Amino acid sequence: MNSLDERQKILVVDDSKFNQELLMEILGENYQYILANDGLEAISILQKDWTIDLMLLDINMPRMNGFGVLEYMNQYHWIDEFPVIVISAEEENSIIEKAYNLGAAEYIQRPFDAFIIKRRVMNTLVLYANQKRLTNVVVNQVYEKEENNKVMIGILSSVVGTYNKESREHILHIRIATQMLLRRLVQKTDAYPLTESDITLIATASSLHDIGKVGISKEILNKPTKLTDEEYEIMKTHTLIGAKMIQDMDYPADKPLAKTAYEICRWHHERFDGKGYPDSLVGNDIPISAQVVSVADVFDALTSTRVYKKAYDYKTAIQMILDGRCGCFNPLLLDCLKEIGADIYVAFNNKLDYADYNEVQKLSGEILKSETLPYNYHSQRIIDFLQEKMEFFEMSNSKELFDYNPLIGELTIINREKNKKYKQTTLEFNSFDVNEEVVEKIKKYLNETSVENKEFTLQFKELNIKFHTLWSGLDEEQYIGVIGQIDRRR
Repeated sequence: MNSLDERQKILVVDDSKFNQELLMEILGENYQYILANDGLEAISILQKDWTIDLMLLDINMPRMNGFGVLEYMNQYHWIDEFPVIVISAEEENSIIEKAYNLGAAEYIQRPFDAFIIKRRVMNTLVLYANQKRLTNVVVNQVYEKEENNKVMIGILSSVVGTYNKESREHILHIRIATQMLLRRLVQKTDAYPLTESDITLIATASSLHDIGKVGISKEILNKPTKLTDEEYEIMKTHTLIGAKMIQDMDYPADKPLAKTAYEICRWHHERFDGKGYPDSLVGNDIPISAQVVSVADVFDALTSTRVYKKAYDYKTAIQMILDGRCGCFNPLLLDCLKEIGADIYVAFNNKLDYADYNEVQKLSGEILKSETLPYNYHSQRIIDFLQEKMEFFEMSNSKELFDYNPLIGELTIINREKNKKYKQTTLEFNSFDVNEEVVEKIKKYLNETSVENKEFTLQFKELNIKFHTLWSGLDEEQYIGVIGQIDRRR
């Protein structure tokens, strides 16, 4: 027998204990088993566990039947993640056809033959195991590419940093801010149809934005006082020097990375009102790659210590940029900065490289989709939810936190001080010790949330409760849960 960790995992969904035990006895000890007594319990398990290799699903069950499970899995694209074998006594052709139409890999009628069950389970697991291996090959290739990118950026940071004292951290910060601003931008508008591959490319190219400064004298670059007009004009030429360096490389200029790096080097000091340099471009005549790097550049410059200035706190820096004290920028990018500027600043100080998780998962997804390979969407979304929850809870200083799953009506309250969790199955928020009027107000505010506006805070009695909603990540976003923090006023 394989070790427990190596055995494939089968989720058996049936309201009959006898049927569950019979299936496990037939299949034997070569598999791990997870049991669910109805469809809702199965969905709850799927929300938390992305390591399941196969589901054996009954049709007739209380609360949510097998068709309900298949429909839910289709709605959230889970059906592409792992196979479902329906095992049912239903014999009508319409029932069998419906199961297959909803994505079931196999349909086995009761009473069944033990050999048939074992063979079909084995065949299905082998088929999907091969697909998973193919998925992992793609993910590993993308991860290796991103690791190489980070090595290149680290070398570049060191090289430029030995010449220009401000550039070591600056290059990493620009990459982080560029990624985060672009991801927020594509969430807000369809005006810039950027894929994750595009965002990765721009973020990588952003590392070259100041490469032209190697052509400027150290005396000007590291001068601790304000530059003279003549020195400032020399400093401005770093945009043209960098663009020419990219242009003169022995590398096809039509390649996306070279093209994007050229745009950023030449135009990251252009301004939306046409008062930038070197070409006085206006509005969206400036490539979005250069526009976002210009915002990232200014934000990092303001929040970092320079030889000629102290660092501003991030709130002051954001306000200075919004007030137009640092030039004119794309209003949409300013909205993005206003919304996630605090998160960008945290990422700067924690030395977080947002490429690690987001790029590898989303880039792999794009590759798999484009090649019509199995797409590991369910796993990605579960990791998304875990990441979002973890970041929220880690940044909270509250002693009490909560996690509400509306599908199964389960509310979990976590008391950090007592190191305890309390679970209650309820469709209401009465666990907060509030009346029906307040419960209705909570529901009203929840209904008004969206992907762009996830949070709200309510105050009543001795409580301040902050709510953070979670969304599906599908083309048509749907509310699927809420987490939050409880602060008790003394």
